[in-house]
Amino acid sequence: MKGGRPGSFVEGRLVASLQLLRLGKVEKILVSGNAGGTSGDEIAVMTAWLRARGVPAGDLLTDGAGLDTYLACRRARDEFGLGRVLLVSQFFHARRAAALARHLGLDADAVRAECGCTRRAWIRNLAREYLLSRPKAALDIARRS
Repeated sequence: MKGGRPGSFVEGRLVASLQLLRLGKVEKILVSGNAGGTSGDEIAVMTAWLRARGVPAGDLLTDGAGLDTYLACRRARDEFGLGRVLLVSQFFHARRAAALARHLGLDADAVRAECGCTRRAWIRNLAREYLLSRPKAALDIARRS
């Protein structure tokens, strides 16, 4: 989040989520992230972006404690009572997110969001996904099963 605006990855996810809502493919959008992080209030930024594009407050669920994918999926199930979810993320993250959600008993599918990102951002996020996030997901599953 930069200057109260979502970064390119998050904005791509928001655009895809908005399209799904408008097409009637989803009933509500759950925005999840860190409400009190050093980069700002992710939830406030995402909510403001969606509201500015006409999404009614009643169509938004907000989770400022979904600090990682595993926790966000677990909270979607436990705190929001969701049983079926459509996860929106970029291609490198979507499969892992859906796998974690399914492990937690959610009926989950994933939609790949676009991103107008720089080549450097793609490389950095791909490296993060394969070197850090996927091993962490395996540990989350092993220790929190």
